[in-house]
Amino acid sequence: MTKRPSLAASMRELKEDTAPDPVALVAKARESAPQKFKAATREGMKRLLVPVSPELHKRLKMMAVVEDTTLEAITRAALEAYVSKQNSN
Repeated sequence: MTKRPSLAASMRELKEDTAPDPVALVAKARESAPQKFKAATREGMKRLLVPVSPELHKRLKMMAVVEDTTLEAITRAALEAYVSKQNSN
């Protein structure tokens, strides 16, 4: 009766035959990496992060839904109104 091959030996052989080239993997990942998406409407704009309370955030989101607009549009309009008011004083 013939002896069955060792599972460990079979796995070692398989690993040696299919071991990928790490340099090739890195090069492939770099060339297939997705480009960062930039909306055309935000081209040349600066990002402004402002922490707000959960209650204010909820109220603004509700306003955005009611007015069928976005938080970004509401915030931009509010900032423009504020700056315009300050300039007129």
